[in-house]
Amino acid sequence: MLLHQILCSLVAFALLCLAMERHHEDALGQAPSLRRRRALRGLALLAFVASTWTLSARPDWGVAWAEWTAQLSLAAFAVVALATWRPAWMLPVAWSCGAAALLLGALSG
Repeated sequence: MLLHQILCSLVAFALLCLAMERHHEDALGQAPSLRRRRALRGLALLAFVASTWTLSARPDWGVAWAEWTAQLSLAAFAVVALATWRPAWMLPVAWSCGAAALLLGALSG
């Protein structure tokens, strides 16, 4: 389930990144409207909540939260690297990771 957490966190950080005017312009060529920024932030919040979804089934909460924190750092680093070197890939990567996370969530039950 660590993969599901990483994918959800990567989607959340990518959406937060795209909610910022500068990164949105770099990735999509135009500034986001206020409505789009709010929608991106709301979706990012939902993705962060989804990344904690698998933590409740774990008996070892301390280790689970430590792993979650580590995978947040990994996802944040991946989004920073993506925004720095390949901003045009931000949206396709977010869509792909989101679809994979939904599929993993559906398969795991």
